[in-house]
Amino acid sequence: MSNTVNIDVVNFQKEMKRVEEEIKQLANMEIDKRIDYSVETLRTVTPVDTGEARAGWKSRKIYDNYGFAGGSILNPVEHIVYLNNGSSRQAPKYFIEQVLYKIGVLTPEY
Repeated sequence: MSNTVNIDVVNFQKEMKRVEEEIKQLANMEIDKRIDYSVETLRTVTPVDTGEARAGWKSRKIYDNYGFAGGSILNPVEHIVYLNNGSSRQAPKYFIEQVLYKIGVLTPEY
């Protein structure tokens, strides 16, 4: 009695390409979700006076023929920089970086 297993893969290159595309699609979905989660979390922790800075959080996602190509998280409100530098008692200094580190979008530089 033999304990060997034989598996014939038909069209191996095509199957490898399919697996590669599936992995890329899963990774893109994860990045897309992480960007959305980051925006929602930043919106939640942003100090509020008028609500302008909190409402200013947006994401920009770029897609190409291969799927997700990149993205950014932005807040064009001028005073978000001052809030992040600690001008409000509602949030600590560098609250933006702290949130993004916690979520895993930014990694500390050593």
